Amino acid sequence: MSWKSWVTQICFVSLLIIKASYSVEFEISVPREPQLAIVGQYVVLDCSFPVGKAWDLDNSVITWQRGLEVIHSFYHGQDQLDRQSSHYTNRTSLYHSEMKRGNASLRLDRTNLGDKGDYTCSVSTLLGSKTKTFALKLAAYYPEPHLKFTASSRDVELLLTSQGGYPRPSVHWLDDSGDDVTNNTVTNISEDTQGLYTVFSTLNLQGQVNETITFVLKNKALGQEIRREITLHSANERSSVEKGRISGDNKKRWTILVPIVTFVLLLFVLLINHHLSTKHHQAHKSSQTPLNVLYNGEKDKTFRNI
Repeated sequence: MSWKSWVTQICFVSLLIIKASYSVEFEISVPREPQLAIVGQYVVLDCSFPVGKAWDLDNSVITWQRGLEVIHSFYHGQDQLDRQSSHYTNRTSLYHSEMKRGNASLRLDRTNLGDKGDYTCSVSTLLGSKTKTFALKLAAYYPEPHLKFTASSRDVELLLTSQGGYPRPSVHWLDDSGDDVTNNTVTNISEDTQGLYTVFSTLNLQGQVNETITFVLKNKALGQEIRREITLHSANERSSVEKGRISGDNKKRWTILVPIVTFVLLLFVLLINHHLSTKHHQAHKSSQTPLNVLYNGEKDKTFRNI
């Protein structure tokens, strides 16, 4: 075999080795776990690739898709958005200055619940081509709960409302001892037009109340926990009724006994009427028992139901 044949074979083998090494080395990286975005904020969908010495911007193609939906495309050295889904219009961008370092990440602005799903990053360069998919999840923080309550001489009803969170939260109520009293509550969760949730949770307490109740709302997706203490104090007003007494004179003559007895009976009827009227007035005052409420350590206020 001539030396030229040896050189040709050596070059051919070298090219195969180089091509094989490129194929092995070209591997794009995306998140292994679902990525989390906050509703209304931007999120960077991570994707990176190896560049090597043979990387060329004009010969590189980067495409982001969700299923068959095109989110963002880049080729011929610039963004190509003619086929972009209208759902993502004016909300996507790539890091052009970072591409030479292997950054194919996508920035998605003003996220909403409609952005949930599986995202695919595709990269093709002179070194090779690769496609990988990962999930994007959305979440939203629950705002500070709003407290509303009604009170009477018989019971106290507490209503806490928090609007605009995601996903569905867990809600618990605890008593003074830390025992869970959630079974004594009613919690309703509604969904608005954007898919966000509003929580309405009601606790009813019977009789006179002097204790601290704790409301706990958890958003597991974000690690959010809202814990609020509500301290209740009832003050009873007492009233007294003086009862009159009547004494008769047994030494009076029988001739005036009948008028006296009649007078006494009449006075007795008047006293009974007065007693009943006083009890009614006392009950009315009892129904106006003040209730002092201290919500989460803030200055307490006295509310009176009439």
